[in-house]
This record gives sequence, structure tokens and C-alpha cells, in this order.
Amino acid sequence: MKYVIILLAFCWIPFLNAQVYKPLSETQGVKSAIQKQHKETTSITADFTEKTTSTMLKEPAIGTGKFDFKKENKVRWDNSSAKQLILINGDKVKLYENGKLNTNPANQKVVKQIQGMMISMLSGDFLNEKDFTISYFEATKHYKLVLKPKNARMSKYIQKIELLFNKKTNLLDEMSMIESAQQSIVYTFTNQKINQTISDSKFTQN
Repeated sequence: MKYVIILLAFCWIPFLNAQVYKPLSETQGVKSAIQKQHKETTSITADFTEKTTSTMLKEPAIGTGKFDFKKENKVRWDNSSAKQLILINGDKVKLYENGKLNTNPANQKVVKQIQGMMISMLSGDFLNEKDFTISYFEATKHYKLVLKPKNARMSKYIQKIELLFNKKTNLLDEMSMIESAQQSIVYTFTNQKINQTISDSKFTQN
């Protein structure tokens, strides 16, 4: 289950959710602005903080890591707290735990499914609403997109995904993966840098 939630597919800063969000009646402008940003972005590097809330935990678990994305379809998700590394390089997906390659077929299958979700989020393809129904909201500093899976199987694992886009940059500041009212994982992205040179070697591991 942790693999599904970790990457199903991306962020917790209290003041972000403290904003009052109102439904947007006209969504095309927001959609176009986010699509334009995705189209113009060739790479992203950022730090992330992870907050996991679960009925199995007495207190929320906090983790940190670094994230890199490069077109086309290259992702490095390095969760240093969990000592877990996921590399996506085209159609190749690898999961490392404690520095060792995880070759468990079941885990590999889940991570492979997650690949499609991650690329959809990073490329902006999710906006076509093929896999999700999307509701749009806005507050002073952010747009909030609430994604609900259309696929019944996915709905068993994820109730909804909430994405907070910065109004000034149209970049993703926070992503909440909500399984239920008691089960969620939230990622906050900081120190975001776009369109910088990232070596292809960043997405491979010997």
C-alpha cells in the first residue's frame, strides 16, 4: 500500500490549507495557464516534505527528500528519510530501498502503474479529464484542483487528489493524496527550480 500512496502517482504547509477556497465558474483560463506552464517547462528540481497521516500511526510521520523531472519521461524521486529511491527513465522504472534494487514482481508492477500517474501529473495530461473528474477552486494565493478517479479500482486506494497551484508561477506547491478522512499523504514542494540543465545520469543507477 505504501508504494501506491508514495507516488500515485505528489505536498504540508498549514497556511496553504488555511486559505478560503471558492468554486471557480470559469475554469478555462486556469486550465490554459497551467497547460502553458507545463508546456514551457523542460525540467524541474525541488525539495519536498512528506506528511503521512494514518490510523496505524500515533502521530503523523514526517519525511523529506529531493525530486527531479526532465522531459521526456525522466523522474528521480529520492526519499532520503525512508531511504527509498524511484527512478523513471522512459519506460524503465526501478525501485531502490536502502540502496538495493527491489525486484519483487508485485512491487515492480505497482511502481510501473504509478509511472503513468506521475508522467500525467508532470506533463499536464491529467487536465484532459480522461482519468479524473476535476473541480476547480481559488483563494488569494492558490488555485486548488480536486481530482476524483474515474477508475473504480483506483478509487479503492485513493478517494481524491488535491493540487495547489501557485497563482504567480502556476507551479505545483502542494499535492495531497487522500485515501480517507483518516488516511492521507501530503507533499509540499519548495526551492523549485525550472528549466535548468539536469544530466541524464541523474535518472540511472548502477
